[in-house]
Amino acid sequence: MIARLAPSAALLLALAALAAGCGGSKNDSSVSSSKRGGIVAEVHDAKAATGATAVTASATIKVGGVPGKKVTLEWGLVDALQGNESQEEKVLHRYVTTAKVVTDEQSVKIPLSEVHTPLRVHCVRYGPDGSYLASDDTNDFGD
Repeated sequence: MIARLAPSAALLLALAALAAGCGGSKNDSSVSSSKRGGIVAEVHDAKAATGATAVTASATIKVGGVPGKKVTLEWGLVDALQGNESQEEKVLHRYVTTAKVVTDEQSVKIPLSEVHTPLRVHCVRYGPDGSYLASDDTNDFGD
């Protein structure tokens, strides 16, 4: 699934997931995983690639272990220099878990016209109750 950002003059960009508090942040593209209440959740291989007209940020997601649980992946924008979120997070994908753990890749395209400062995409996975499960950051990109 690819989501497109609407233009906004004050937009600083990155990728994050559900709920206000960011459960953790790192910039090493390593695997962050959790098994809480039987739910398996991983976020890894977060990366950002700059193209001719947009930056594509993506991450690999693993989720499952308990059938019927609702887990959400959201994205928001993070200033790479200050490390703070610059806009409210938005839903990228909603999952309903199965007993089988599945792997999925999600991405978002960020127009280069919106990249005015160094940015980082932060991917976070939260559980059905809003609790932090896993996260990963992309490399920095932009001016």
